[in-house]
Amino acid sequence: MTIRKLEDYDPSHFYDMKSQLKDFIYERTRKALEKGKTDRSQINTKEQLKKRQTYIRRLFLDSLGGLPSCETPLEPQITGIIKGHGFHIEKVIYQSRPDCFVTANLYIPNGLQKPSGAVLFLCGHDPLAKHSEEYQMVCQCLTKRGLIVLALDPIGQGERLSYYDNGMEVISRGTTEHTHAGFQCLMTGYPSARYFLHDALRGIDYLLTRPEVDPENIGVTGNSGGGTQTSMLMLYDDRIKAFAPGTFVTGYEENMLTGVPQDSEQNWPGLIQHGFDHEDILLSAAPKPVAVLAASYDFFPVEGARKTLESAKKYWEIWGKEEDLYYIEDASKHSYSFRLAQAAGEFFAKTLGVTDREAISFEDIKLFKPSELWCTVKGQIREERKNTRFIFEENLTLLTRLKAERDIQGDDRKKDSVYNWIKEQVFYQRVPCPVNLRDIAEFDYYDLSVKSYIWRSQEKVMNHCLAFKDHTFHNTATSPVIAVWDGGTGRLEEHIEWIKEQCQKGKTVFVLNTSGVGGISPYPIGIRDMGDMFGTMYKLADDLIRYGDSLCALRIYDVIRMVDMLQEFEGTDHGNIHVYAHGKQGVYGVLAAFIDKRIKTLSVEQPMPSYASWAGDRYYTMEEAMSIILPQALKIFDLDEIYEWLIKEKRLKQTVKKRMRR
Repeated sequence: MTIRKLEDYDPSHFYDMKSQLKDFIYERTRKALEKGKTDRSQINTKEQLKKRQTYIRRLFLDSLGGLPSCETPLEPQITGIIKGHGFHIEKVIYQSRPDCFVTANLYIPNGLQKPSGAVLFLCGHDPLAKHSEEYQMVCQCLTKRGLIVLALDPIGQGERLSYYDNGMEVISRGTTEHTHAGFQCLMTGYPSARYFLHDALRGIDYLLTRPEVDPENIGVTGNSGGGTQTSMLMLYDDRIKAFAPGTFVTGYEENMLTGVPQDSEQNWPGLIQHGFDHEDILLSAAPKPVAVLAASYDFFPVEGARKTLESAKKYWEIWGKEEDLYYIEDASKHSYSFRLAQAAGEFFAKTLGVTDREAISFEDIKLFKPSELWCTVKGQIREERKNTRFIFEENLTLLTRLKAERDIQGDDRKKDSVYNWIKEQVFYQRVPCPVNLRDIAEFDYYDLSVKSYIWRSQEKVMNHCLAFKDHTFHNTATSPVIAVWDGGTGRLEEHIEWIKEQCQKGKTVFVLNTSGVGGISPYPIGIRDMGDMFGTMYKLADDLIRYGDSLCALRIYDVIRMVDMLQEFEGTDHGNIHVYAHGKQGVYGVLAAFIDKRIKTLSVEQPMPSYASWAGDRYYTMEEAMSIILPQALKIFDLDEIYEWLIKEKRLKQTVKKRMRR
């Protein structure tokens, strides 16, 4: 057997392990969503509805780690005004949080005689954001109906590129930038969604400062990522009178089955475990006027939008406000189409008290060049205000604060609390089951015998390893070494010399494939490579976090289950288990050793020095990042502390510190 064939070895000939991770995640998600459906079915009175609204809003806010303060002075600046046909546009910059500047266009109809209804327009993932052709069209459709419109650039789009250095875009704007920063935010427990929501809240604050705006008649709309932001406002802000979320509202099960992943700010960690679904977004706004905008050919499944809308009708019926829930679907692809824009204009004109203007035709729209709508001279806020802070800088501040908070605790008390917290994450909703060890194949590789084993980590979830042993020690009980590294058995060649060395010392090396790794990697979902951003493992890890779990916690549990497996394994000394942790994914072995004393010793090569060093790295490598994320960990501990404790217990050699420094 060649090393290449060993790397390509697929144990699924014995048991289908390619679909198990997805099936495990989807089945558990469905059960939680079914519970949410049952809970909502029992809502029949206003009091029950209000109770659910309060409950959902609290869960949502908790999932974001709370929100930043809204006490920062807006200090708005008008940097220019341009004239349109029947309206004019003010170029606005306001301060959302200290040194966090939002670029926006304020569309104001000409000839206003009194304060008018206003709409906050939240952009989707178009790179140009507020000055893209599509979003200019929508804003003009609304403005020509007599509505004031404030269109914001989201973080990472338009004039607000975070990773814009020396006049160059270093990290691609939009989805890539959002996710690049969003991964790091998960570690601090303050997801990136909170910053998108907060910028929108401050947009409402700004509208309320304008004398042209009727404060009792403010609406909000946006599609795609803008539909996400609109939905967050529905879950939080009572000042808004009417909502029109576009091409986002669907159902989690339908969306999950598409295999289409989403940005970090669209993942609200932990909510699904409580039965939260998109129906709860609509429910939270009842009985205010809501128009759900949908596209028939969207990758946000229109079936989900239709079902969610149908189920949500009863919440408006409870209030006797059936006429205030609208569903508008256009036979179009994923976009804020002209027909949806017209419908939104009519909806807001009616609900926000603007009735003196007629609908418009497409020929009435006269677009501006993007640069004409810039609030800055060069089109990027970082070019003019070098001290501008974005999500990365805000999360960096949190890293410093969280470390200071951790350092206050006494070492022994802190160690106990860290142990309990990690154990809680790792064992969360894991159902104990027998390991049911199976020996399924045997090979020879030069002087080594190689055996293939599978066993149950959880019900319907199998793990796998290849066990290497020198023929010399064929009839001898050996010390077991669990090898945990990036890629598992798919990366044997770069570790084969180390494997030979250990086997020659009379040890048996078990190269572990944790869930989704190596020979048990899943079938591909979508068209991207397995480990790519928005690839299969990203998608599955994203679904786990949305549920309240993580790929990292799941795989730490897999290591512990291998320790369980070794208790039944003949021919090794299971009282002397060693873990060899290499590379980023070696973190599973490190944290498993910390909470499981059956792992007697640990060695670490090329380790992550700390979670904070990764979360504080402005230009880290994104591929496979989701595999190491343990949400909220930096509120509780960092890896360098784990290393110190393991060294004091004499389970990890002091030399690990030197390797980390290198």
